[in-house]
Amino acid sequence: MSDVAVEVTDNERIDVSDGVSIPKAWDVVATGEPNVAGAIHLRVVFDEQLRRTVASSVRLDRAEEGAEVTAAALRDVRVQYLVAVSSMRVVEVTRAQSKSEPLREYLAEVKSRTDRTYEETVRDAVTLYRIAATVNLAPLKLVSEQLGVSVSTATRMMARAREAGLAVDLITRETHNRMRADNDEQMRPHQPPGSPSGPSIDR
Repeated sequence: MSDVAVEVTDNERIDVSDGVSIPKAWDVVATGEPNVAGAIHLRVVFDEQLRRTVASSVRLDRAEEGAEVTAAALRDVRVQYLVAVSSMRVVEVTRAQSKSEPLREYLAEVKSRTDRTYEETVRDAVTLYRIAATVNLAPLKLVSEQLGVSVSTATRMMARAREAGLAVDLITRETHNRMRADNDEQMRPHQPPGSPSGPSIDR
């Protein structure tokens, strides 16, 4: 079980939109990572051009005297995983007329709510998608998991958000491709039940 420690080194926070904010930079120290005998040091920053968090430097310190840092050990360092894990710890969310709260509190509230309207759910989907895009996670997967809906439903929510002008800058290639696939599916001619859908493999 790895131990990941995060120290925010820059108190300036970046507002990435939709109530989501993140520090400009922080340091990460990870020990106990699989196949890595040593301490991994990462410097993580929010890259304004990429609009997401990235590792700006990575260092591996040997665990003890008699050990050494090898190319094989460096290959096993899960840089993107550690960037995402640490990013999730420092993200904060501010909702309308409320104070900023840590991501874990926001996610707990999102999962516990059962009385929100569809429009409120779409707005939560946009916020979740924004968070995932910022910390370099799969956006539709996070929306699906946190709202308890299918990926297809999450895709439709983001399409609805885009139509409402809420997420024009957020649509990734993954979501765009899924939207096109869903649209193509809706445009296909309807086949009566029991009609052949294609060539049979037993003929």
